[in-house]
Amino acid sequence: MVRETRPTQPHHGRWRFAHTFAIVLGLVIIAGGVRLWGLKWGLPDQTHLFSYHPDEYHSLRGLLSLVISGDLNPHFFNYGSLYLYLVAAAAVIAQPTLIFSLSDQSFPEALGLWTLDARVVSVIAGVLTVVVIYFLAHRLLGQLPAILSALLLALAPLHVLNSHYATVDVTQALFVALALLFSLKLMRSGRWQDCAWAGAMAGLAASTKYNGIAVVIAPLAAVALAGGRAERARRHLGVGKKILIVLGCTLLAFTVTSPFTFLAWPEARQHILFEWDHMRVGEPLEVAAEPSALLFHAKNLLSPGAGPVVVVALVGLVMACTRKRRELLPIAVFAILWTVMMAGAKVRYARYEVSLLPALVILGTLPMAELLSTRKWGRGLGYALAAICLLPALYWSIQTCSGLARIDPRGEALATILSVTPDQARIGLVREPWFDVPPVDYCNGGWVLRRNFRAYQRPLRELVITDFDPAILASKRPSTFILSGFNSRAGLLAGDARVVGFVSALLQDYERREWYGGQALALNYVPWELGSDWLYPWPEIQIFVRKQTAGGRGGL
Repeated sequence: MVRETRPTQPHHGRWRFAHTFAIVLGLVIIAGGVRLWGLKWGLPDQTHLFSYHPDEYHSLRGLLSLVISGDLNPHFFNYGSLYLYLVAAAAVIAQPTLIFSLSDQSFPEALGLWTLDARVVSVIAGVLTVVVIYFLAHRLLGQLPAILSALLLALAPLHVLNSHYATVDVTQALFVALALLFSLKLMRSGRWQDCAWAGAMAGLAASTKYNGIAVVIAPLAAVALAGGRAERARRHLGVGKKILIVLGCTLLAFTVTSPFTFLAWPEARQHILFEWDHMRVGEPLEVAAEPSALLFHAKNLLSPGAGPVVVVALVGLVMACTRKRRELLPIAVFAILWTVMMAGAKVRYARYEVSLLPALVILGTLPMAELLSTRKWGRGLGYALAAICLLPALYWSIQTCSGLARIDPRGEALATILSVTPDQARIGLVREPWFDVPPVDYCNGGWVLRRNFRAYQRPLRELVITDFDPAILASKRPSTFILSGFNSRAGLLAGDARVVGFVSALLQDYERREWYGGQALALNYVPWELGSDWLYPWPEIQIFVRKQTAGGRGGL
């Protein structure tokens, strides 16, 4: 009698795939929804040539170099070139006809469309990072904690906000997350392929923004921590060979995706040294307003809906380092190194925290995972902790996105300025029209871009640039004056004599007519100042009108 063999059950594999697919699809919908909501805020339109984010034009440098001169050299090396090339590829795919028919007349329209394409790259990178975190946390902690980790990142207000920006930070965070994922695989398998992939992702993180090279510490830590076990298995490579593969693939990935950093080294060196000096010296008024970079970043991480996650992540960091959770140690080491780097830089921006978020949400989920694996009381506490972390993040993200979708305060302020300033009168500003003030000139790129785009300058009234000099204000006597919080906030907080003296002179001769902008609703409850990049969509704008005198309104 022939014994029947038990048939395999292919439907079980299909069910597991469908289950995973449904979870990932749900995460993609949630993450994509909040990142697409309000994506068109501040884009170039008929009133302003450049977007209301001061760095977005530079993300188009690779594309513009290709379109205008057919040159693959982006001629911009403050960052690596990978994000610039991704933006160029997205624009070629989305707007192919514009690429070949660009003219002075079509340039403003192209600038708006290409800026949107660049933001879409950030959205895609942000959503993919959420998916990567799900798979990383699933391997480390299990399915339910993986869903929690992914949701914490999907709804992290800082990540959501920066996913609306055509800047490098969210894309860098994607490659950081991938480097952490392959570091885990490397630690478990010891295969040369995982060494190569982990090193390559570290190279892509650096190619997006140079400081991304810090994530190479994760695969190197994984090699060191798994070294003893791997050495006992003959099929595994030695520790030295693994390190060489990691570092070699890091260099190779960077070189392939940022080739002109080497091919145009004299030009690149100049830009890199400028950025290095900028990070070393900082912006004096911002540093005076907040001398401690560590405190600055702690405030930013604790305030905008992520406070509970940060506190729980600190507990997770201690658990990872003390409870023999070896597989979490590369993530913990990276988180510590990145925090030290942020604390050592003199430049203060909240966006520097974006690449820390993948490690932060993994470490933050660890205590929840421990609680969820216990008996009833522990599980209840785990669910409560998850709710405490998720609900504030959800609230802040909704507030942020709804704020982005509203009418921009610069447009509202512009209408008021034109209504109170006669045609032949002057409008005063501290500096050339830039992102932080209403577009009183169509070319609103600040002094650097206005120097290079003179053909597009169309001031709505005669402009007076005063700097913080009361003498210029008194001699030129503009009828209306625009004061942006980006100009004055840090100087007033630091008690800078020039800024304080100028504002005093302004208040003596002018009366405030309107006050626009300020933070989105949720941000109004923050008890301290947040990073300026939180306020790009909501700049604080004050409009002053010269006080009446015996001779009539001044400046006419």
